[in-house]
Amino acid sequence: MFRRHPANYNCSFSLMSINSGGAGTSTSYFSTLTDRQWVMIIREDPSRRKMKRPFTLFGISSLRERRPNILLNGLRPLSGEDGSLHIALFNGNPAEGGFITTYDLSPVNQVLKRRSGHFPTPAQDFGRPFVGIGCYARDSGNCLFLDESRKLALAFDGVIFNRKELISAIGADPRLPDGLIALELYRNSYGPESGIRRILEMIKGSYSLLILDGTSIAAIRDPSGLRPLLWGMTREDLLFASESSSFVALSSSLIREVGAGEGLLTEGLEISSIRVADGVGKKCVMELLALARPESMIHGRPVYEFRKLLGTLLARAEPRKIDIAVPLPPSGTIPALAYSSYLRIPLEEALRPCGQGAAFPFLANPHVLEGKRVALITVYLRSGNFLRKTTEILRGNGAREVHIRIASPPLITYCPLSGTGEENDYIASRAGLREITEQTGADSVVYLSLRNLKRALGREWRSFCLGCLDGHFPSLFPSELLPAGILRSRPPVLREIEERDLFGDI
Repeated sequence: MFRRHPANYNCSFSLMSINSGGAGTSTSYFSTLTDRQWVMIIREDPSRRKMKRPFTLFGISSLRERRPNILLNGLRPLSGEDGSLHIALFNGNPAEGGFITTYDLSPVNQVLKRRSGHFPTPAQDFGRPFVGIGCYARDSGNCLFLDESRKLALAFDGVIFNRKELISAIGADPRLPDGLIALELYRNSYGPESGIRRILEMIKGSYSLLILDGTSIAAIRDPSGLRPLLWGMTREDLLFASESSSFVALSSSLIREVGAGEGLLTEGLEISSIRVADGVGKKCVMELLALARPESMIHGRPVYEFRKLLGTLLARAEPRKIDIAVPLPPSGTIPALAYSSYLRIPLEEALRPCGQGAAFPFLANPHVLEGKRVALITVYLRSGNFLRKTTEILRGNGAREVHIRIASPPLITYCPLSGTGEENDYIASRAGLREITEQTGADSVVYLSLRNLKRALGREWRSFCLGCLDGHFPSLFPSELLPAGILRSRPPVLREIEERDLFGDI
């Protein structure tokens, strides 16, 4: 049974962990600042996680009367099949003095449920201006934090490095989520501009966040610049999002990325920029490789065109005779298009999704595979277990040979910012190409080389963080977060790729 505390910030946070009995799964509960609603977080077994961004953000400031569904339309392009959506809106009704209304949608294809606040309902219009923020949380996590007494809401995506230092400074519970730490720093400042400066000066980490403060929105991106945050606009709307695909869905224009170490503050359609210092500006290469949606612009690059370039590079050095290219949905589809086009071989949809709850998520088409030498195209390989099952399915449905082609260099370690998996989850950190081929059950395995990835990135490749691919993380990462021992020796697979020179120049 949960015990409720008085509405005092220092004691309104409570946490309890329960082992659910499943392997590697735990369930945690915590309350918002006002302690009115318990929110459940489910942390899955890391080995079951897909390469997805844990949280995505969206915000809008509009001069038009809008419905809350506009936030859902902006968030849905950023969301997956599972997880939950959370939105918060400010209603400046003079009779009420203004208040925050919040809604939850979990899973994402079901009906909105109002968490707190008053009318209007999702089907009714809000008055002018319409101001709201929202976030998508993978695995039913929480990314929206509230302080209803101050009419504040914060959507958070990221990791704070100096948690202990900040918790000591604000005198809060050590188990406080990172988003509530940022909200506490902001609300104890002298106005929005002071709050933005305080967050940028005091928080060390990798994060992007949106703060709903009455009729204003503050959009903040940390000095490292690893977490994307963009802003766009129409004639009557200002928009913020983790990816530009939200702007595409709402027929709005991308203006630019929020700069590293920059905070933007809106008032209606007016926007001001606040910078504490020039950001380091490191960019996460996995955004381009796997995390971002194909229609997005990330780090000034069209994701779709970049992934096609990787597929072309993969095809230029193909050492085997291949009959058909088969993408592993969804990440392998775009590289496979360019791969098959360059080699002038058919691109076949031999694997189709078969719905949730199935023992294997894809159905193979034996009419396409019979007697064929298949190139299975994917973007990354982690443990190899899933690709082994895929290889067995392809062989069982008539494939003569199965060759795995990976449109990225080997993943040799987990990223301390994403927290997905552990160091021993990555087969490339300890095995050579022969062992990886045996583990996956394929006839051959070929990676894109790190050299050609850098050439695809162009002259700016040094501005990208390649830590999960080469083990060299930026100096801004605290040493206690870095994977233990990854820099002591170069993984065998990287040496083999270089020595065998599997890939030619662009």
